[in-house]
Amino acid sequence: MASDTEGHVLGIDCCDAFLEYGRRDAAANGVTNVEFFDADVQTYPFRPEFDFCFSRFGTQFFESPVAALRNMRTALKPGGTMTMIVWRDIADNPWLGLPKSIIAEFLPPPAEDARSCGPGPFSMADSGVVIKQLEIAGYEGIEFERIDAPLLVGRDPDEAVEFQLAIGPAGEVFREAGELAEQRRGEIVDALKQELARHETSEGIVLGSSSWTATARNPR
Repeated sequence: MASDTEGHVLGIDCCDAFLEYGRRDAAANGVTNVEFFDADVQTYPFRPEFDFCFSRFGTQFFESPVAALRNMRTALKPGGTMTMIVWRDIADNPWLGLPKSIIAEFLPPPAEDARSCGPGPFSMADSGVVIKQLEIAGYEGIEFERIDAPLLVGRDPDEAVEFQLAIGPAGEVFREAGELAEQRRGEIVDALKQELARHETSEGIVLGSSSWTATARNPR
């Protein structure tokens, strides 16, 4: 069995803050065989040197999914495996859908729907579409597995509300409403806090989540 110090891992992201966090985490744990690089996976000139390629909630944001998935495949040796985790539809993800539905009672919807207008958290929710994208990108042995799990969204209602207004669909609606959102901030926060408090556990505010684990192989 190979030890943790064998082999080589390349971590790529276009957000330097994420990369810096990874570098600090690796250094703190004495990991020296991991390299972090600031680049766009869609265009990075990979060589076929890796056995495994993994993305956790990243591929949903590609501007050109097929081109990016094909480029990821160029990093794999023949027979290598690609695994990506992506969100299923918002209706299957109360941790995002519930806060958005509450905010929708106070503010108008955003101008565009991320499920249909391009990159976004739910752009790969339709497994049938993604299977076809993977096939076009040259993968084989494609498999999808549904993963349902509880998700901690805050240690208390205040933190959970702050989190929801900062990211995700609820935050998008809030930001796009601009001045109107600020005018109604107090009642929006109160409504969110009241509903999220109903989901408080000993660990914090917990809501349901649902994702796909998609696995595919580079042909031999």
